[in-house]
Amino acid sequence: MTSDVATPTVTRLPNGVTLLDAPIPFSRNVGVVLIVRAGSRDESQTTAGLAHFLEHLFFKGTRRRPTTMDISREVDRLGGITNAYTDTEEVAYYAEGPATTLAPLADILTDMLSRPLFAPEEVERERNVVLQELAARLLRPTGWIGDRLLSVAFGGGQPMSWSAAGYPSVVAEVSREAIVDYHRSFYSPESMALVVSGGAGLDPEAAAELLADVPTASPRPRVPAVWGQGERYTANIRPISNKEEPQVDLALALPGIPAHDPDRASLAVMTHVLGSGMSSRLFHTVRERHGLCYRISAGHEYFEDAGLFTLSTATRPKDAPRAVELSIAELRRLTVEPVPEDELEAARASMIGRLLRSTETAGSSAHWYAARWRAGLPLQTPDDRARAIAEVSADQVQAAAARIAAGLDQVRLAFVGPEDQGDEILAAAS
Repeated sequence: MTSDVATPTVTRLPNGVTLLDAPIPFSRNVGVVLIVRAGSRDESQTTAGLAHFLEHLFFKGTRRRPTTMDISREVDRLGGITNAYTDTEEVAYYAEGPATTLAPLADILTDMLSRPLFAPEEVERERNVVLQELAARLLRPTGWIGDRLLSVAFGGGQPMSWSAAGYPSVVAEVSREAIVDYHRSFYSPESMALVVSGGAGLDPEAAAELLADVPTASPRPRVPAVWGQGERYTANIRPISNKEEPQVDLALALPGIPAHDPDRASLAVMTHVLGSGMSSRLFHTVRERHGLCYRISAGHEYFEDAGLFTLSTATRPKDAPRAVELSIAELRRLTVEPVPEDELEAARASMIGRLLRSTETAGSSAHWYAARWRAGLPLQTPDDRARAIAEVSADQVQAAAARIAAGLDQVRLAFVGPEDQGDEILAAAS
């Protein structure tokens, strides 16, 4: 397996920020990601949601680019795009554009993070925008479940259980002074990386100059994640009219594995066999053979010290217990019957194809390396990862399934539906 992606290089800059350069020879584009190992689990009860709020405010003007229009129009003139996201263990700001525009794109990102104005009128305007975003997210069943799944899986008020999107009560009340203080105290150079991938690169001296004014906080120690400290399920009951078709959206959560676990590749293949795509066992059994749902999938999210394995579907309330029962049966079957070689080969090939397609562009390559840096993983190229997937055996898939199935007595549930079926659905998962 060959690739046009060169081996990435990592440089520690004088102020503690990491520069990660991942060249793509002959690429005409470049991707830049400024990522920080600090997300919702690194907040406090009084600041939960400010990482997301600041993500918005960084686009509202800097000392050198005083307005949103100054930032967006400059990006447009460069032929680029820019955006950001907040998650459980990181916040990230990114841009993509022609390779010839790397220097100004990197300058824009680092300027936004280093010298935000936090103009009072912009804080108030964007406060309302974020509150609308939170409301819209919670109106969608999948948004509500995504927002609540960590809270029901971990619970107990621990930071790991907090919403990455934030809480309206915090966003609605926080003062500008608290926002300024949060900016200074949340962003640590030692927890920050500037990732560049594509047809251009930054030398360390140029990167150090761009990052000279970033906040200088110290990394925060994390509260260890502990599974199952709250209720066994959480529900959002939404009555429907007699003209609507009843539907329940649900996600089952099981303890997974942390990012550094040696079974990472094996679990990824097992998850794909079980619930990824039209050839998966869940799709074939629950949808095709029994007609119980339109969509169904399995997934896994890796954290520093924990993992979250999920089974997700949407079905009629009367069919939910059976859909869950069949899903759990397929998981258990993987623990006792080795996956046939033809099925395993197809799953590995599908995964490798998706991986290589999803990391082909400069922007997606930058995100790939940023995510691995955030998790503290070896900086494998996508081809390195593809080789690891290709080497996963049927025995390893079976062992990975057994590790997940061992947590069935700790299963948690989040769902949106017209009635409270929590006990019934959990009984079907036992």
